[in-house]
Amino acid sequence: MKIQHIVTLLIGSILGACSSQNSHESTSVAADNIAKEMTANCYTYVNNRDTVELNLMQLGTKVSGELTYKLYEKDANRGTIEGEIKGDTLLANYTFKSEGISSLRQVAFLKKGEDWVEGIGDVVGIDGRVNFKDPKALHFHNSLVLKKGTCKSLK
Repeated sequence: MKIQHIVTLLIGSILGACSSQNSHESTSVAADNIAKEMTANCYTYVNNRDTVELNLMQLGTKVSGELTYKLYEKDANRGTIEGEIKGDTLLANYTFKSEGISSLRQVAFLKKGEDWVEGIGDVVGIDGRVNFKDPKALHFHNSLVLKKGTCKSLK
């Protein structure tokens, strides 16, 4: 899903929730205000043959977007994330496909300046999902730092 589609879906969902009693003018103003509050940013990690790309749409503390891992000699996976930023930490659900199989796991990133650092920690499988055992015990090493950059699509 491209960033433009995510914006359209978010605005469409919010507008759809508006009461039919609202006038066209007030709905248009509400959409303009939401668009002004929404931000879109892209982040990339590249090291030798490894590439990770994170495209984020943010409205308040809520985020959604795309996340793609292309790690050398590993199966690439691409999917969507939805989550929330609390303080300087993004905790999200990552729904992705790898080798044609859909999976769901939690991901975490720590904001450092303009960049995001991926968090790692112990995980547990619950109902087909992989979650962090204790999100407060995550480690954020500087080994995978996603740098803010221009938005582009990995193929």
